[in-house]
Amino acid sequence: MAQYYWQGEFAVRPTVVLLSPTSDHQELVARLRGVGSYAEGAIFDHLDWRECRFGVDVSGDVIDEFDEEEIVEIHEELGEFKAVLVEYSDMACIRELLVEVIPGIRGVLDTNHGELLGYDTVLERFYRDPSWDWRTSNDGVTAGG
Repeated sequence: MAQYYWQGEFAVRPTVVLLSPTSDHQELVARLRGVGSYAEGAIFDHLDWRECRFGVDVSGDVIDEFDEEEIVEIHEELGEFKAVLVEYSDMACIRELLVEVIPGIRGVLDTNHGELLGYDTVLERFYRDPSWDWRTSNDGVTAGG
């Protein structure tokens, strides 16, 4: 897996990539833009929601960072797809955001820690183990589960 980091104002923040079929991409972007206070930015758009701030890049440029094997694996799972890069401050924030915006949408989450996880798998894991942190554990689960 490629590693994606955004150099923010003070520190490098962790990121995830939300990969969705083109048919679900617009709904995902609409949910991200509608969940809190959303403002377009020069590098990242800014999403403020609850006590959290996220950087959001809907350009899809992050796909260029994936290697060919990853692209093939994602394409086999989703067909044609698009990507959204999201930077976050901590696991509590990204967990709450994902639980809010990905239900009912098909897709794969690139944790940026060696895993591609289906959205349903991510939600199931959050509900089963609310303290789960993909940054410190690797279940070896890929794509749909």
